[in-house]
Amino acid sequence: MDATAMPSGPAPGPSRGRGRRGGCLGAIVIVVAVVVGLPVTITLVNDAAARRIENELVALPLPACTERVGSASRAAKLTGNGNGMQYLGAIFVRSELSIADLQAYYDDASDSTGLSVTVSDAGALDDMHGGPIGAGLPSGTRIVWAWGDGPGELFEEFDIRGH
Repeated sequence: MDATAMPSGPAPGPSRGRGRRGGCLGAIVIVVAVVVGLPVTITLVNDAAARRIENELVALPLPACTERVGSASRAAKLTGNGNGMQYLGAIFVRSELSIADLQAYYDDASDSTGLSVTVSDAGALDDMHGGPIGAGLPSGTRIVWAWGDGPGELFEEFDIRGH
């Protein structure tokens, strides 16, 4: 046998240490993705639930002599104490109609959506946790608003805004 011949056997591969670091790095990336991604996903899903309520209100036809000047939605613990998520949608309108007439109109219109709609003067939602809804609206603006349901217990329990 020739002394310069290489011994047969498997070719040298990557060092064991490098493979372990890659595995640890992968595990760290997965943990970070879950820790960051889960709260972001939960927040986005809850915000979408509140926007759904806003969109249902926007989709309702407006009564005569009324114009929509804006809309808003919010998902959080908005009123009261304790834990729990609340989902609110609102539209802001200017109208020649009284609040009572607007309420009667939206009582009839809300039968088709299942929403329980309330009509108030601007400023009625100023005492919400997290700040007023519709702040800075001109006097005479009415807020047409409704509470709605969220996407489910998982999303409500793990959203920090509900605690």
